[in-house]
Amino acid sequence: MQSERLAALFEAYGDRLVRYAYSRLCGTRMGNGEAWALAEDVTQSMWVRVARSGASDVLGHEEWSETETRKILFVRVKREIAEHFALMRSSETVVDWTEPATCNALCPLLPSQCAWVDLPDYLAKMVAALPEREREALLLKLDGTPHKVMGERLECSESTADRLAKTALLLLQIDNPELSCTPVAMESLPEWEQRALAGRSAAQREVLLRLDDVARGALLLSGEVPTREIAKRLGVSRERVIGATVCAPVLRALGVEDMEQAA
Repeated sequence: MQSERLAALFEAYGDRLVRYAYSRLCGTRMGNGEAWALAEDVTQSMWVRVARSGASDVLGHEEWSETETRKILFVRVKREIAEHFALMRSSETVVDWTEPATCNALCPLLPSQCAWVDLPDYLAKMVAALPEREREALLLKLDGTPHKVMGERLECSESTADRLAKTALLLLQIDNPELSCTPVAMESLPEWEQRALAGRSAAQREVLLRLDDVARGALLLSGEVPTREIAKRLGVSRERVIGATVCAPVLRALGVEDMEQAA
């Protein structure tokens, strides 16, 4: 069954993924022939990882929509390219994290857990629905990638890379309330928060009451005062405030059906 699924995915996306990799590599100083050869290599490497992962990867998720599957495969190719160039800039050799013996030997040495840990089915679908840059930042974070390397791969500063990952987590919480904390009692909050919450829809209140103090405060003040003033009022960095306020459109879009799901 998995081999049939792999063949179907390769038939549907094989050529498109190679062209996508080639389009990204054309921006480097490579010649066209060299870029095409590398595009084929990195795409093949991605397919090998998918095959080795078996049912724990896209091969075991036939219920995923075409959009979800396509997003994951394209992100995997993009990450494969980034890893190729990161390896070229270092003296390191490739570590095959899909090899059990390697994982058992090296995972205890990592700061948290195995860098190639597979997400649970339900969480993988949630992550697949994130915006591309936030999703990639979160996946890099889950892989234990240092902020400096994250910034290089995402082509942004270290602080922006970290903010993108944190924004991804907040977006997951807003779209999937079951991932958030137990809601706080509204009457336990400062009066200004209670007044602001009273003006929100039931669905929005349900989500906001599950968020941490900074995220909730920043979202309640978003659009009313500048981010610098929000940061000063909450006693946190402006970067942290921006990471929360970019999620305001998602919060505003919550409707009745979201309230029923969150309840």
